[in-house]
Amino acid sequence: MLSPKASGNVWKSVVWRMPALCALCALSCCAAGCADDGRAEAPTNLILISIDTLRPDHLGCYGYDRPTSPTLDKLATEGVLFQNVSSPSPWTLPAHASLLTGRYPSRHGLKSHMQRLPDRVVTLAEILGRHGFQTAAVVNSHNLSERYGLHRGFEHFVYVKEEVWHTLPSAVEAEAVKWLSEQPGEPFFLFLHYYDVHSDYRSLPPYEKVFVRPSKSKADGTTEQLLRFRRGLLSLNHDDAEHLIDRYDAGIRQMDDGIARLLLHLEQTGLLESTLIVVTSDHGEEFLEHDGVLHGRTQFEEVLQVPLILRGPGLPRGLRVEQVASLVDVFPTLIGFLGVPWSEPVDGVDLRPSWQQVESDADPRFLFAEADHNNVEHDIKRAVRYDRFKLHFDIHTNHQALYDLQHDPGEMTDIAAQETSLTQLLRSRLDQFMSVEETAEPIGPMSADEIEKLRSLGYLQ
Repeated sequence: MLSPKASGNVWKSVVWRMPALCALCALSCCAAGCADDGRAEAPTNLILISIDTLRPDHLGCYGYDRPTSPTLDKLATEGVLFQNVSSPSPWTLPAHASLLTGRYPSRHGLKSHMQRLPDRVVTLAEILGRHGFQTAAVVNSHNLSERYGLHRGFEHFVYVKEEVWHTLPSAVEAEAVKWLSEQPGEPFFLFLHYYDVHSDYRSLPPYEKVFVRPSKSKADGTTEQLLRFRRGLLSLNHDDAEHLIDRYDAGIRQMDDGIARLLLHLEQTGLLESTLIVVTSDHGEEFLEHDGVLHGRTQFEEVLQVPLILRGPGLPRGLRVEQVASLVDVFPTLIGFLGVPWSEPVDGVDLRPSWQQVESDADPRFLFAEADHNNVEHDIKRAVRYDRFKLHFDIHTNHQALYDLQHDPGEMTDIAAQETSLTQLLRSRLDQFMSVEETAEPIGPMSADEIEKLRSLGYLQ
């Protein structure tokens, strides 16, 4: 990796002049204070941003030493950052369904490309729409297209289609700005989904010039090549992984600049200080940490850990929350923060007490992960976390492994044989969790174009 000093100098010489970063510099600070209920100066509007495949440990605000994320870093200094958030699934479709419903995949039922979200499972957009919010979404993946039902509740829905076998820079913020300029008023809920970070790892030349160092690696960052590695048709080593990471980091910076352009529009139109901005991801990415690439197959931390940053009226500035949380918590937290009444059953909890610093004697929660993809069978890898411990379980092989994430964050040493009581407890809770499952609505076969698109994105072998 480039040192902070070296990478900073290179960055200044190439990209620092970009208009997006000038936009970032123009953003004003938010002088918000928290009332007892966490809703002092409550926001009128909500913008929820999901950045597909984004690992938090590749962001400056989470300790990364490359200048990948100045926009997100600034948002974190002006708001609340959650340091330990897990996704309930290692791939896009079920994870986003959980984000937008507050339910685990087994509770909303959407686990495959042959299913559709059941009508009885209510989405965040549907609830906010019922309470007077103008709702819109701009998404950049077939996984979030109308086929799977996640568009429900959005009055305005735009799917910016990916290019087959070649993911191009998205036009998400351009579509967002267009809607914001035309939409009929406040309050509004805008959901944005960026795909710039997902494979293929290809970005515009200015970004690759900064982040992609000279290399003799055979890795080209294409999904097609990474799938060949999965099938055992080629080998990749540490140098190849470093080259892939360089390409991945370039995509993060490209996406970060896109968000800067969006925030500039909010600043110029006076919407920034009345809007709660939430940034998260659906899952991470593997770079040979456990001999794998891409995502979807495992429940290791490099795939499950996601960022969560909130910035807006009523939030403290620069607060970092250590509480272990899940993506299913976003739904009830936003509903509660916006003061919208609701009674829908969810698996998540309202996270507001964590930034209100309300003392709690509650025991740590059991957090679950499921709905893997592209294994010998789908939905066979499960995980349950309790405090710093995490149990992996494979339904297909009946193999289980326990890790201490505090002392072994890389999940390299299985301690199940030494911690038999804890292993039994976690396995028991996992079995209870797996005993209840929602049935999703089956949908018809995919078209040839849809099949080719999913194959190009790594979701079909």
